[in-house]
Amino acid sequence: MNEEAGSEDPQVEELEKEAEALEHHGDKLQEDIESTRDDWESKKESQSVPGAVPDPDDDVEDDDSDEAKDDDSGEDDDSDKDDE
Repeated sequence: MNEEAGSEDPQVEELEKEAEALEHHGDKLQEDIESTRDDWESKKESQSVPGAVPDPDDDVEDDDSDEAKDDDSGEDDDSDKDDE
C-alpha cells in the first residue's frame, strides 16, 4: 500500500497499525498452539505424566456406552419389524 496515502488519513494509519498488531498476536497465538500441542503429544507418550496416558479401563467404559447405543438402535429395528 502507498505510504503517502496512509499518511494523509489518520484513520487509515490507525487501522494499519491495528492490523499489524492483530497479525503479530495471531502469529504468537499460533506459536503457542503449536508449542502446547507438541508438549501434549510428548506427555501422552510418557508414563510418568498422570492422566496423559489413556487408562485401559476407560476403553471398557466407552465400549459399554457404545453397546447401550446399539441396544437402543436395535429396539427401533425391532419395532419396525413388528409393523411389517
